[in-house]
Amino acid sequence: MTDLPPLLRSLDLIRSEIDLMAFLRRLARHFDFAGFLLFNIPAVADDNLLSRIELSDLPDGMIEAYDDLGLLKNSQIFQMLRRSTIPLTLDTETAHATRPSGEAERAIQFFARYNITTAAFFPVHDHGGCRAAFGFLGDRNQLSHAELGELGVYAAHAYNIYSSLRNGQPEKEGVLSLRELEALHWVANGKTSSEVASILSLSEHTVNTYINNAIRKLDCVNRIQLVAKAMRLHLIS
Repeated sequence: MTDLPPLLRSLDLIRSEIDLMAFLRRLARHFDFAGFLLFNIPAVADDNLLSRIELSDLPDGMIEAYDDLGLLKNSQIFQMLRRSTIPLTLDTETAHATRPSGEAERAIQFFARYNITTAAFFPVHDHGGCRAAFGFLGDRNQLSHAELGELGVYAAHAYNIYSSLRNGQPEKEGVLSLRELEALHWVANGKTSSEVASILSLSEHTVNTYINNAIRKLDCVNRIQLVAKAMRLHLIS
């Protein structure tokens, strides 16, 4: 883990969610994970994980496929996250003992499809008591105790930065960020969220977040109105 000092220094350079996404990608790869997600802890009654996702670089459609298979309700890891504040790791081939047999087989096949054998989750919270968790997923051995501790420290720092970014100065009404303008440009050119995500190297969820933010900022009700108003305001051509 000789690259840890540069990682530590890079935390101080984060000034936006884009910077934070880049850091989290680097962090995941440093620990040999394929991807990460940040999510608010789902409630017991929830049957949909996508609505809880805050940040993610998992493959397009992966979370939607997870929800389509109905894998959230009986997930042992989410049940544990609701009552635990310590890091959790699991082997995705053997972590489905509490699921009904048919669902367990679907869960195993789901993670195999995305070549995920190991996952690690780190509960985090902000000063207001909001509970969330980072997840890191990939094809590697279980984390050692030292790795678990190191990655947990980075996750805690990253969430503090995320909370600060979200709770900072309110955005000026009608002012779109660079990423929002980029996403809007491609939507205006007829691209779907999935296509925009591929072009900008983002997750589809993040693209939808940018577009929804733009809709809110420009006081629109849908994408068609958003594109028309943005062109009228000369935000895009």
